[in-house]
Amino acid sequence: MGMREMVYENTTGGWEVLGPVPIPAAKPAIELIDGQLVQKMSPQTRHQILEKRWLFVLDSWAGARGEALTEWRFQFRAPGHRFGSLVPDLAFLSREAMDELGPAAAEIPPQAPDIAVEILSPGHSERTLAWKIGAYLAAGTRVVLIVDPPNRTVIAHSVDGVQRFGPGEIVVHAAMPGFAYSIDEMFDGLYLGT
Repeated sequence: MGMREMVYENTTGGWEVLGPVPIPAAKPAIELIDGQLVQKMSPQTRHQILEKRWLFVLDSWAGARGEALTEWRFQFRAPGHRFGSLVPDLAFLSREAMDELGPAAAEIPPQAPDIAVEILSPGHSERTLAWKIGAYLAAGTRVVLIVDPPNRTVIAHSVDGVQRFGPGEIVVHAAMPGFAYSIDEMFDGLYLGT
């Protein structure tokens, strides 16, 4: 067991440490999903390229609204779900949320991100993905974007439903006013076999 991540709770007047959750330090990161420690898949080239492209577009959209980062750990308990320590491929957290948390708690926010992006890798677990989507949404994430390279699609999950975007379409969502990302541009030049 390497590092110990801290769990925080919002109390009157701020955030306090509840106690350590042992998460082994590892690359790729280890997540706590439905009570199980699960190591993320080692990203292959296309995954890394898509992550880089998404970071550029999401960060450009975020501007002064907040921060968009890769591999940012979030720890939270969502209604109807066990405690989770999740590391989305990309995440956005609003400036307001970060200011409320303060610098220390914002390092590993004790809440779900406002926006989470997960890029599917070969062999991903449907059960694990479904749990993560459910936990994010139950904890207040506005939209979870699932990028599916072999199918050249993005699936947007929100409490309002599911939207699918494919070739020739542009990813837009009411939870992300002003955001637009062309599916064709996203996957341009990538080998997308399984």
